[in-house]
Amino acid sequence: MSIWKVYFTFAAPNHKINTMKKNYLFPHYYQWIGLGIAVVAFVALMLGSFKDFSIRMPALYDGGISFDEESDSGFFCMAKTGMFSIAMPLLIIGLIFVGFSKEKVEDEFVQYLRSQSLIWSTYVTAGLFILGTLFIYGLTYLVIPYMVFFVFLLLFIIKFKIALYHFNKGGER
Repeated sequence: MSIWKVYFTFAAPNHKINTMKKNYLFPHYYQWIGLGIAVVAFVALMLGSFKDFSIRMPALYDGGISFDEESDSGFFCMAKTGMFSIAMPLLIIGLIFVGFSKEKVEDEFVQYLRSQSLIWSTYVTAGLFILGTLFIYGLTYLVIPYMVFFVFLLLFIIKFKIALYHFNKGGER
């Protein structure tokens, strides 16, 4: 008989196996930091859509589809980009901080609400992505995959905060 079979047959029931619960959430004050980043990025997106803003940034690859002659193309070059390419990653970082920060009271039911909100937002985002793929064509479609993660985070935060509000209010869903 192997040593492992003997151990798990006779010794394992007598010993408690310690399992460590990992919590990958940010501290509570990251919600405010994330909210500040998200608001600044959203305002930058709005201003960038009304005003022509461009900046040259290092790029791993630029395909050369550009409307100006100043932009390089190829690998490891300086590409001309607009506010969308700068503000959208900041907006996603801010929403991640807001959505995945601990609440003041983080108990099992809050974790349950968080997981249910994640599942719901996954379903809704997948449905919206499928509808966008079926009914939107041309260059406009290129916006859809870029916006999927933003929409997912936004739906998750809205659903989670509404569920948390109803729970704290004492009402039912």
